[in-house]
Amino acid sequence: MKKTYLMVAGAILSTVGSYAQISSERAYLPFEKENQTAREIGLRSDDRDPGSPIVMDDFSDSENWLIYSKVGTDPEWQIVTEEPPALDGFISDMASTTEANGFGVFDGIQYLIDDITGVPEQDAYLEYAFPINCTGIPGVILEFEQAYRAFNRDQTIVEVTATTWDEGEFVAYELNTDESTNGPTIQEKVTINISDIAGGESSVKIRFRWLETSLEDGVGAGYAWMVDDLLVREAWDYDQQITASYHRSGLGQYMTNGMEYYMIPPTQLTNITFIGETQSMAGLEQVNAKLNVDVVGGAGYSGTSDLFDLPVGDADSVSCNDLFTPTIEGNYDITYYFDSDGVEEETANDSLYDQFTVTNSGQNFVYSRDNGFSSSSISNVTSNTSMPLLIGNVMDIFAPDQIGAVDIVVSDAATNVGQDIFAQIMILEGDAFVYADQTENHTITTGENGGIITIFLETPVEVTTGQTVLVLAGHYGGTDEVEFRMAQSVEEQTVLGYTSGASDPFFLQEPSALMVRPHMRSYVGLPENAQGSNFTIGQNVPNPFGAQTIINYELNAAAEVSVEFVDVSGKIVKTINNGVQSAGTYTIDLDASDFAEGVYFYSFNIGGEKVTKRMVVTK
Repeated sequence: MKKTYLMVAGAILSTVGSYAQISSERAYLPFEKENQTAREIGLRSDDRDPGSPIVMDDFSDSENWLIYSKVGTDPEWQIVTEEPPALDGFISDMASTTEANGFGVFDGIQYLIDDITGVPEQDAYLEYAFPINCTGIPGVILEFEQAYRAFNRDQTIVEVTATTWDEGEFVAYELNTDESTNGPTIQEKVTINISDIAGGESSVKIRFRWLETSLEDGVGAGYAWMVDDLLVREAWDYDQQITASYHRSGLGQYMTNGMEYYMIPPTQLTNITFIGETQSMAGLEQVNAKLNVDVVGGAGYSGTSDLFDLPVGDADSVSCNDLFTPTIEGNYDITYYFDSDGVEEETANDSLYDQFTVTNSGQNFVYSRDNGFSSSSISNVTSNTSMPLLIGNVMDIFAPDQIGAVDIVVSDAATNVGQDIFAQIMILEGDAFVYADQTENHTITTGENGGIITIFLETPVEVTTGQTVLVLAGHYGGTDEVEFRMAQSVEEQTVLGYTSGASDPFFLQEPSALMVRPHMRSYVGLPENAQGSNFTIGQNVPNPFGAQTIINYELNAAAEVSVEFVDVSGKIVKTINNGVQSAGTYTIDLDASDFAEGVYFYSFNIGGEKVTKRMVVTK
């Protein structure tokens, strides 16, 4: 949530369909994003003491609400008991506590589905019709329940004033700034500390605002925003809310405050700094507040930040004093929470949770910045429609290593099938990313559509300590562009891309991490007709193949022969044991009809020596 004391002007550029040129100075945004991996989904019940509410409204009486707009725009807010039919299929039904009594809704669908030559400006308000008396109450909390789904350039804002709606006389709290375009509908309770503008005031006014001023033809604004169950209440004496959490590596390398990694190979383990953001939701100053972090996994970790005092309504961002470096493979579960000298009276908002994994050989030493939970997808940006696109994540390198393959996760759109994709690696040199290598094209098959596609480099890209790489997924445009999956929100200037013919990258504004993950290992085996001391192994023919393939091998001396077939996760899917064979030429007729589509490795173990080669199964 963002807060400003001025009128909100302009429009936020969304993840899809907007970009800006990368700057030479990487300015880092303040810690202000919500941790989406730990977001509360659904609506929790209240547990406040009786008498705490100042005002409650369940939207059952439309006379309690004013609907209006700026000159030249349509209000489009409605008080309804059922979602407008036009929203069906675009946003989930409202799931608030009292939605059957009525709720407010802004319908943005009309600007997406109508054939209009110019997208009209939208600046519409839904205002509680009565002033709210907060005299004698220093700590004031605003709560309401919402349903929202992001599309393009809309802004969802709550505005509060204790005087008039003149510019500079109210506070604007912008919501949903981290929601991914075309991500799932969020259903949640929103809690805002409005003490700084409403505390002790006798005539407080509150309104909801939908704003879209980009006027971009053919793009429209957003899907919809639904609100219900307005509550203004006294703050608890002791209540700290955790609003964001981070586990950052590489502070000062590419980004001043580092980046988060969710799958980390052992070669790239480095110090992790734990950071949390908190806001006072209390009526009293929170004395000796601190961040606490506990980690379960490896040797474990417990750490705290310095003590600090948090005044009424204030927010702060702090980090733990001690760094943490994982030491073994496996999952690491993180708990973040804030406390102070006062005993917390509202505990539902105290903690956030996250997890990362140190990968192993069975996981192909995958390195990722996405948290594994797909929230949306991207196929292109508006100025580059139907043209080739490259897009991916910036990643820091903490030790010498090799990149031998890249995982690309695609959506399940049927139009992906039959299209070519590829991966490209670039390395930062000075202020510019320089081409290092790319894979051959890979044609998406029906069986792998909607999942992880591993594409291999013929020669691994060597990387060194302190470098920063850009790992990109690419497609070739066309009428139906390939859709690449995206996950949680990340920092600006860490998701970069190239439009057709461009030599300089763009960066997505308010981006989400691409589900594009390098393998920090080499897959280069021995050359064709790979030889051991007393044998030669041929490449399977044909390759790729559907169900049947042949592998020839030759023994120069008698030896015991066995063959293992392994998928990319390291799972053995088939074993052939031929026992002791005399010198001579042999053929294995492999029936892979029960193999899933994908990449496999076959390893010959002959007389204590091992040779591994790669094959591809298509259906």
